[in-house]
Amino acid sequence: MAFSLGVIVTTLIITVVYFNEAEGEQEVANVEANEHVSIEEAHELLEEEGHIIMSQSDMDQFEQLEEDYKDLKEQLDDYEAQEQLTDDQSDHKIYTLEIESGMSTHNIASVLEEESIIDDSDELVNYLTENEYSRAIQVGTYVVTSEMSHQQIAITITN
Repeated sequence: MAFSLGVIVTTLIITVVYFNEAEGEQEVANVEANEHVSIEEAHELLEEEGHIIMSQSDMDQFEQLEEDYKDLKEQLDDYEAQEQLTDDQSDHKIYTLEIESGMSTHNIASVLEEESIIDDSDELVNYLTENEYSRAIQVGTYVVTSEMSHQQIAITITN
């Protein structure tokens, strides 16, 4: 008897689950088949969900504005880069140094300090002497800038 009761209860549970699932599927099928959502209702539903609705012409206009923005951004970046180059170059001093026979390292360093190519003539003299460039200085005309290091100046004037 207990076995029969178990079989009956199991069958009853399976039947209830089967019919409940079938009813849910039927409701979904009815909604899909019978309900047509109007465009206005679809718009309202999408806007409630936080979406933005645009016409194709609005989308085209938006894309054009986006391209224009990118072009203007590139132009601005180019302009800023050009302005930066101009600013950087305005701080640089360029000088044509003429070394004549008999000029000492002190004379050369003093001229470069007077022309604002270097800040301290003694530092350049010490650098040239300590690194044995002072004996290799060549007579000639050299272009030096305020951005050059002592080593670069030394290499330039010693060929």
